[in-house]
Amino acid sequence: MKVSQKLYISQKECFTAIINSVIYDIKQSTGKTKQVRQLQGFSYQRTMSNGMRTTTTISEVVPDEVYQFTTETLSNTHITTYTITATSENTCEATYTEKIEAEKAMRKVNNAIVGFMFGFFRKKRVRNLLKAIEMSVINESKAKKQASKQEVKSED
Repeated sequence: MKVSQKLYISQKECFTAIINSVIYDIKQSTGKTKQVRQLQGFSYQRTMSNGMRTTTTISEVVPDEVYQFTTETLSNTHITTYTITATSENTCEATYTEKIEAEKAMRKVNNAIVGFMFGFFRKKRVRNLLKAIEMSVINESKAKKQASKQEVKSED
């Protein structure tokens, strides 16, 4: 599955928002705080909302451009990639790619059927996720500007 979305935030802002979320997830799952330079190759276990235990391995981190991770469950391996491309100084295109691999033939058939049946809803969920990233950056920027204005007023 592949979803691309134009976002009205910079490439750097988009990447930073994704990585901050990853660092938060690692902290929640392991209690460890990681820096961006420490992420590539890092693996950790987490419990999904449905109770399933997974192993997530961060396979590629190219600052401001690519974030890729692999999530392994008992039956599938999900390879997820975020690719962020600058389209101008203040806009970018974020591309979310997800590939699901399975070893057993029956699981492959099941994945194909489920992917076909629920593909539209999953793409919509990803588009909403990308828009939520955009809105969080915009709202954070507004809050910083507001705080800065308040600080200037209090100094006068």
